[in-house]
Amino acid sequence: MAKFPIKEAADPRFHQSMFGELAEFDEKQPPCLTYVENGNYNSGYDLLALDYKMAADLLIEEYRRSQMGNLSAPLTFVVRQTLELSHKSLLEETLFSGNSAPPKAMFSHDLESIWNKSRRWLVASGYPIENDRRYNTVDWMTTNFHSVDPTGDLFRFAFSKFAAFKRQKTYDRAGVYLDVLVPYFESTYGFLMHWGSVLAAQRNKVEMEKDGEKWEPFFDPDDYPRVAEHSWSWLKK
Repeated sequence: MAKFPIKEAADPRFHQSMFGELAEFDEKQPPCLTYVENGNYNSGYDLLALDYKMAADLLIEEYRRSQMGNLSAPLTFVVRQTLELSHKSLLEETLFSGNSAPPKAMFSHDLESIWNKSRRWLVASGYPIENDRRYNTVDWMTTNFHSVDPTGDLFRFAFSKFAAFKRQKTYDRAGVYLDVLVPYFESTYGFLMHWGSVLAAQRNKVEMEKDGEKWEPFFDPDDYPRVAEHSWSWLKK
């Protein structure tokens, strides 16, 4: 992964360690947000994607209940953020597994570029992702979101960097078709998480057996909607 210069936090009052002394602050006005070093393993894109997926599900439920069009921007932003993080989670797994694609895509918002770098490596490496019935939906939804919001700014700001119909894009001109978006979203998220898990399981198998430990799959790699029959029996051996 690419390395970036590490910059120290500008205001240490709001940065704490669970195992050290807490930074002092006025008890009458405690901070509403702190950054804590807790010694945990770094969280990955997969866990953050899950967090955003949960938020998206709640927004979808509220959008349906209230019928308020004003919720379209936060809903679409959270859905897009979930897609981006899920795509990055899969790309990260391919990089861990030997994909030599430049990792700079991990720091972009270009959904199509991230997706293409993952799928090309997966297909070239023999992973039957095109045999997954959700594959075409993933490709279409990714293209759809990338075409409307290529840099992820349309639903975050009042104005996008991009133009359409000879005027600067704004979120209120985006149409959200919930009955189409929801099944696309579920299929895309499920696909990306499944194939990322397949790569992680394969890597764990190699590492554990190298250490002489018995490996048991934590999920069924064959448990996905297939166009035709395919077996991952080699992974289970």
